[in-house]
Amino acid sequence: MTRSTSLLACFLLSGSVFAGPLLTGVVEDISGQTIEMPSLPGSWQRQIAWMAPEGSEVDVSDLVVRIEPGDLVAQEEQTRTDLEKTRLSAARRIDELKLLLLDAETALAQAESSVRLAKLDAVIPASTIPQLDYERYQLTLETAEKALVRAQAEVLNRQAESRDVEAETALEISKAESLYQRISDALGSTEMRAEKPGFVIYGENPWTGRKVFPGETLYASFHIASVASQEDLQLRFWVHEADFLGVQLGRRVQVTTDAQGLPPFDAEITWTSSQAEEKEDWGDGGYFEAYARPIDEVPAGIAPGMSVMGRVLEDEAGE
Repeated sequence: MTRSTSLLACFLLSGSVFAGPLLTGVVEDISGQTIEMPSLPGSWQRQIAWMAPEGSEVDVSDLVVRIEPGDLVAQEEQTRTDLEKTRLSAARRIDELKLLLLDAETALAQAESSVRLAKLDAVIPASTIPQLDYERYQLTLETAEKALVRAQAEVLNRQAESRDVEAETALEISKAESLYQRISDALGSTEMRAEKPGFVIYGENPWTGRKVFPGETLYASFHIASVASQEDLQLRFWVHEADFLGVQLGRRVQVTTDAQGLPPFDAEITWTSSQAEEKEDWGDGGYFEAYARPIDEVPAGIAPGMSVMGRVLEDEAGE
């Protein structure tokens, strides 16, 4: 006997008759942590390498799911090596330019000194020295001033080149760091840890309708598992399209679980979907989703992942 069948039998044995439809559903934790297959570089689907046992309790930072990393380990090592090479190459280029700039500044200082010395001789009046010496002093000053202009231009060129190379190498390093960080983050995301204390609930493969299991290959964004607690519970029901008109917002639902010894409790419909989806394993027709919140405190023992059946109660107008 399946869970739904056993729950239905409980309703029939209760002896009460309700005009509203019967709903199948599950208990959920609204504030629970949802773990999905990450989108990783190099592949649009990945294999689950390991999962914490379903129902096991986990604490914050405990490992819940590990994804097969594939070639991400090799990519992480390669991008880290490339980053170090880029940094070393940039440092070497900048150091070389610093030496060239230092040489240019030294030459500029020498040119400035030569101009000052040449001016000392060039200011001597022509009437006090031989004409040949005077002309030689003037030529020496002119040559020194031209050399000074060239030295100043060389310093400016080296400074501009240094700025360009520093900007260029900074961009190269930034790109290498970004690529390494992207691969490193992707590798880190292959291990998904609990962000809250709770217990593990395996997700459902939407294509097969079966529980996700270690070793299964899933597409990115597929639900793998949840970490849930009893802090903030809601009920998710699936409503056959033939019964959907009987499930309106605000209607009360009597909820019975598949666990023996737990009393029924009432909930209120808070949301319904606007479009039905087919469930191949459930038979013909489409199914809408509906959410309900417990009206009062739920009985002890009610936990996320537990299968339930809801029976829509007649409203006062219909009694």
